[in-house]
This record gives sequence, structure tokens and C-alpha cells, in this order.
Amino acid sequence: MRSSRRHGRRRARLVAVLGAGAVALGAAGSAHAIAPLGVQTRISVTGVDGDSGVDAFDTAVAYNPIANQHLVVYTADSADGEEIFGRLVDATGLALGNAFPISDMGPAANLSFRAEEPAVAFNVAANEYLVVWRGDDTPGSLVDNEFEIFSQRLDATGAQLGPNDRRLSDMGPNGDTGFSAQNATVIHNPTSNQYLVAWEGNDVVTGIDGDDEIFVQRLNATGAPIGTNDQRVSDNGPLNDTTFSADNPAVAHNSRSNEYLVAWEADDGGGALVESEDEIYVQRLASNGAEVGVDDRRISEAGPDGDGNFEADEPSAAHNPFTNEYIVVWEGEDDAGALVVNEDEIYAQRLDAKGKPIGIDDQRISMMGPDGSISFNASVPKVVVNPRANEYLVTWDGEDDAAPLIDGKNEIFAQRLGPDGAEIGGDDVRVSVTGADGVTADDAFSPAVAYGSQANEYLIAWDAEVSAPPLVNGEFEIYARRFGAGAPVATATQVCKAIPAPPPATPGDPGDITLSVAQLRINQRIDQAAIRRANGVQAWLDDGIEGRDLCQGSLGANELAAGIVTDTAGSIVPLAPPDPRPIVVAAATAGDPGDITLTVGQLLINQRISQAAIRRLNGLKARLDDGVTGGDVDDRTLARTVLTSGLRVLAAPPPASPPAPSVTVIAAATPGNPDDVELTTGQLLINQRISQAAVRRANELIARIEDGLVATDVKDGSVTALDLATGVAP
Repeated sequence: MRSSRRHGRRRARLVAVLGAGAVALGAAGSAHAIAPLGVQTRISVTGVDGDSGVDAFDTAVAYNPIANQHLVVYTADSADGEEIFGRLVDATGLALGNAFPISDMGPAANLSFRAEEPAVAFNVAANEYLVVWRGDDTPGSLVDNEFEIFSQRLDATGAQLGPNDRRLSDMGPNGDTGFSAQNATVIHNPTSNQYLVAWEGNDVVTGIDGDDEIFVQRLNATGAPIGTNDQRVSDNGPLNDTTFSADNPAVAHNSRSNEYLVAWEADDGGGALVESEDEIYVQRLASNGAEVGVDDRRISEAGPDGDGNFEADEPSAAHNPFTNEYIVVWEGEDDAGALVVNEDEIYAQRLDAKGKPIGIDDQRISMMGPDGSISFNASVPKVVVNPRANEYLVTWDGEDDAAPLIDGKNEIFAQRLGPDGAEIGGDDVRVSVTGADGVTADDAFSPAVAYGSQANEYLIAWDAEVSAPPLVNGEFEIYARRFGAGAPVATATQVCKAIPAPPPATPGDPGDITLSVAQLRINQRIDQAAIRRANGVQAWLDDGIEGRDLCQGSLGANELAAGIVTDTAGSIVPLAPPDPRPIVVAAATAGDPGDITLTVGQLLINQRISQAAIRRLNGLKARLDDGVTGGDVDDRTLARTVLTSGLRVLAAPPPASPPAPSVTVIAAATPGNPDDVELTTGQLLINQRISQAAVRRANELIARIEDGLVATDVKDGSVTALDLATGVAP
């Protein structure tokens, strides 16, 4: 049988939705709303349909952008009691394969030991998941009802990796059931390739049993604990005073600063606050776990201070790399407008990168039923960010009076928010259709949500009960449905060095040209200058291109080799102009003026030098126009800043063979008829114009390179994993 819900606040009735197949959704949201996509699907099949004694509940979901799949995890009854199970879900929301067990608490078939409250994160660097949960197990000196936090790594197919049911928390002395851990959450930090797990618990560091605070544990990429063991984050209320506690942590990672934000609910007693007056608090943590910024910053104001009838609970948090802001949402009671005590709605608060509240304070998101009625409520919100569309999606379960909904019937709702927190895409859009409308025995609860970057969609999962055959009242299963997102927004354009273009040619005065040795020498020096410039460009290309040579934010997925998997849900990083390697043009070497004679032969030599310069420069231009390749790039020099804004490399297998570097193809000389060349001022002028054209062409190529190479200068599909800097590719 299912264990009691968190803090006993949920109604006894809370489990599956939908029957064995799929159900179409009725009208939801406005005509211009982005609505649920497709139909909701049943994810779990727990026991035998029609048996209300076995349930699935406590849903969590994570997205794998490499496989374009989701992993839905949940608690379910089994022959071994309550354990954690998982099931893969494809991009269309359909379950793949069978559900599989993840946890194994206690001896086989011993129902006294159980696992519950799972959370899951995806590690894009390793293409694997980490699942954490609350459980009681028997390793060491642990005993029944001594709850700690455990974890299990899974590969992309759901197969278990590493230690089985690794214990993460150490609350109090082993063997003492008075100390426990619960409500764990987890996030992966792709910058440092580590995890942060947070939970509420009471430990000996807090003095006595019942003094709950928030603890965190950092894990390395293999899930092993690192850093401070069971690091305490919150300090709510006086030490050893069990009337004050911190509960229900949520975590977010800031990829811009490589920090974490931990949010939680707590009654603190600070200022005018009183016991049982829960508010939302946050704490920033550096990537090494050290606390930074304001300690236990309060961000909510639920009702007047000093009135314990109003409170804020169940926070969820996300970071938006596009704006470098956080958002925290929660379920709360407030006295704004016509709202009354015990009328729960969903609220949100934006925070800047330092965790300071910005925008509207305690912005109300949900509108469940008429204000002033406690019959309609919203509960257990979850929030996720969509960096492609620069928006958030908030989901919750609630009761509404919008026909055909009625009092006493819970469904899942969603609300899109713009980057400023403004509601977009319809108001309180209904997601779930649980059984028959108007039947209060059919309910949906506790949504979880993940953003799918490949399709630019969300997946919402929840637990629900459906009384229609083959299911019966009180029989909970897991369901899921896709939800639409806003269109991807235009991101920052590439940043080049902005070298001024060479000035256009200015025609000279033909009268200044004299048929003389001095003029021949001038033309020859112009020709030689063009050749030296061409040689400098050739050497620059052949010496190996580096990331500094490319306009920042220039390379997109098209330039990356086949097999490299990307999405556009990566961090938005500041871009600075490139700093290309200098092109070294050899100094002129003084020749012997006595070697220059005023003859047709010398005139022909000069012409052949200028033509050779033109052919060489044409070859260099064609090389760039056709595109350099990854074979031209020095290994491991392309940092993430050369990728287009938000582009994230999810997988980059080494190439079977690196691409060949580009080459400069110089056309062969075409011999002319020496008899066509005459020793005249007109011919001398023609030669000079060819020489000047060669120099201008060389200068244009040099300016093109000094400005920074762009995507069109790189051959499609030629940049491999060998070229990407450490940390860019998993």
C-alpha cells in the first residue's frame, strides 16, 4: 500500500489517471494558447488492473537529449514492497519497453523496507541518469524505519551502473530511527561534471531528533560522494528547537557562474515571523559547495508577518541561462485581494544571479476557482526552463470550476511564463483528463516536468486514479503528456573583430607613368609585395587554425561532423571579439637596381610575377570559399564560445579518421605570346594595374582573416571531436 504523502497535507485519494490506452483532451486554454500535444499515455502498469491495493505514485522525470527520450521514475508497490521503478518514454510520449526496478531496499519479499520519493537527473557528459530516493535498508547497522537517501546510476537504456543502492546520507547514528532523511532532489552540473543532492533531515549536528534542516551532498561523475559529508545548508530557527524546521528542498544550477541555488520552505521565527509560519528561503552555493551570498535569504511574503495561518510551501526552482536569472515557484496562501486562509494558489518569484528577488513580488500564477473559496486549490508546483524559447513552464495539480470541471476533482494544469514572468500562451491550461469529467473519484496529482530540447517540447508526468474499467477507484498509476513550447527566439549574432574593409582602388593619372627603369622597379616591388602577402596567408592557414581565429558564436551544427549530437539548450555565454593569430608578411629584400633593364624581357618578367601573385591569391580565396576543415584546426582549440549561442554538444564520438586539411590549388600559368608584349607606357600601365589588383586582393584576404573566420569559411561536417576543447564535448 502507498505510504502517506508529504506532511500529510494531501488528500487520501491520489493516484492514476486514464485507462489502459490514450484519451483525448477537451478544450483547454484560449484560442491562441499553446495546448497539450497528442494524447496522454499510461506509463505504469502496477500489479493487476482492478487491484486498488497496489499503486504507482511519486513521479519524477528527466530528459536525455542524446537519445531524445525521457526517463520517468516513480514509487510502486511490488512483491518486495514499495520500490523505485523507471520507464523510458520516447519523444512522442509513448512508453518504451517494460518498466524496470531501480531500488532494492531490504531483504527480498520483506515489505517492512521500502523506497519512495524518487528524483532523477541526466548526466549529458556520460549519457546516463542518477536516481535518488528516500529508503530504509539493512546495510551495516541500519534498521527498519531508519530512512536515509540512496542513489543508483543508470545508463541510457535503464541498465544499472556502479554500486547498487549507494547510500548518500548519514543522518544521526546508525540504528537510531529518530534521525532520518527525506524529500531528496538532485541536479547535474555539466560544467564540473558533478551532482548536487539535497534533502531535509535531522542529524546530530542539529542537536536533537526532530530539528529538520536542509543538507546537501556533492557527488562526482560516478555518483561517489565528494566534499563535505552531509553539508548543512539551512539555519532556520534556534538550534535544538524542534518547533522550527526546514523542509522540501529544490535545486537549480547556474551554468553561467557555475553555482547552485538551493530553495526550501521553513518556519524560521526571524523578525516578526512566528512558529508554523512557513516561507521560502534560498541559499547560493559555489561549485565546491561553499555558501556564497546572503545566508538563508527569504524570498516569499505569504500573508502578513506574524500570522501563522498564511504560509508558502513546496518550492521548485530553475535557472534561465538566457537571462542569467532564477525562478522559484511554490504553493502558498496569501491575503492579497479576495484570497482567504486555506486558499492555496501557485506563486513565483524571479531572482537575479545573486539570488536577490526581482520583478513582481510573490507573483500569482494560478487562478483555481473563484477567489475567496477554499474549495478550489492548487498544489505541488514544478517549474522548468526552456532556454530555446526563453520561457518557463509551471505545472501543478488543482481543482478548478471552469466547465466541465467541478469542486473535488483534481487535474493537472500548466502555465507558460515569459522571461519577465508574464503569463503567456493561455491561462491555467488543463493538461490531464482523468476518467470522466464530473466524477470526483477520478483525480490527478503531483506533476513532474522536463524540457525536451530536440523537439522543443515539454513532457509532464503525474500520478492519478481512474475508476473506469479495467481500473477501479483508488488504483493509482503514472501518466504522461507532451506540452507545446514557444518558438525558439533569435539568439545573439556572432561577434567578429570588425576590421574596416580595404579602401576601393583609386585610379591614378596615366600621365604619371613614364617608360623608365624606375617605373619597372616600382611595378616589380608591387608584385613582390603581393607575393609576400600571399605567402603570409598561405603560412597562416598551414600553421593550424585555432579557436581564437574564428568569429565567436559562429559555428553551428552544420559544421560539426556526422555523429556529433547537439541541441540548443546550452548556456548563453558572453561573447568577445576574436583575437586571430597575426599574419606574418616577410619584409622586402632590396634587390640590385642594376639587374633591372628597360627591355621587353624585363616587362614580361614583371607581368609573370604579377600573374603568379593573382593565381596564388585566387587559390587562397578559393580555399577559404570552399571551406577549411577540421584537419586545418589545431586539436582541442575550439572552445564553446565559437559555437552559436546556446548550441550544446551532447555527444562527440572520435572520428574513425580525421578529415584531411584543405589545400591551396594554384592554377597553372598559361603562357602568352611574348610578341604581344610591347615596351610602351600603355603596357607598363597594364602591368601596374595587374600588380595593384594583386595587392588589393591580398589585402582583402588578410582583412577577411583578421576579422575572424565565419561558418561559411568552414566546410560543413568537417569539425570533429578532436577539434573541440576539453569541456565542450562530453
